[in-house]
Amino acid sequence: MEETKDGASTRTTFQFVAGSDAKRAHGLNRMGWLREVVLGPIAAPTEITYFGVMTSSPEESFEHARKTIEGPQAARSAYSAVSGRHTAGHSQGALTHFEFPSDVSWRDQRLIDEAQSKFRGEVNWRKDSWPDSASVPHTFLCEMANLLNQHTRHAVGRYIYNEQEYSLELDAAQTGAGAARLLQVRGKVRNLATGHHTPFQMWMDEASGSVVPVRIDFQPRSYLRLTFEAAAE
Repeated sequence: MEETKDGASTRTTFQFVAGSDAKRAHGLNRMGWLREVVLGPIAAPTEITYFGVMTSSPEESFEHARKTIEGPQAARSAYSAVSGRHTAGHSQGALTHFEFPSDVSWRDQRLIDEAQSKFRGEVNWRKDSWPDSASVPHTFLCEMANLLNQHTRHAVGRYIYNEQEYSLELDAAQTGAGAARLLQVRGKVRNLATGHHTPFQMWMDEASGSVVPVRIDFQPRSYLRLTFEAAAE
């Protein structure tokens, strides 16, 4: 998270970058990169733009995942990229897919450049209006920070991502535990169109007061549980 000010204007950039260590993940090289730029206050922005890219993971069952691990790794992998812009009462976004070398690192700028180039051509931009709100619809990281900044035991919000509406619910423990004063926060994301919900947990450093977690536990599929731990640059 990075915040800059120019007079009365505020610009906050959220960035989440994560990837697996193929040597410790049975050879799987999976990664994701997401950036959101928020103009104005986080609670009431005047504009939000976002961009993200991640490895496409087609496995829908444990058996399918096992075959992926046991089989030879392809020279190229499939990636998905998303881009969007939110203004007062409106949003637009696009999703595209492409192939790139499988051995690329999750810190490699070449992957980001390739993903961004896909939106310079002809893509299917979808546009939506949100008449129930005259404000700028929040995006995922922006809404996460907004709810954490409330410092309440229970917080509920909503956000738009890739032209789909989600609810976000957070429940924080009463106090942090241990010398590090880590606060456990349980969360749940629900797709309001499909009803599908995804639980997760975060551990926050209470002493720092930052909205950036030091650890995230996330279960995207029934057979797959992921742990993200903050890494020093």
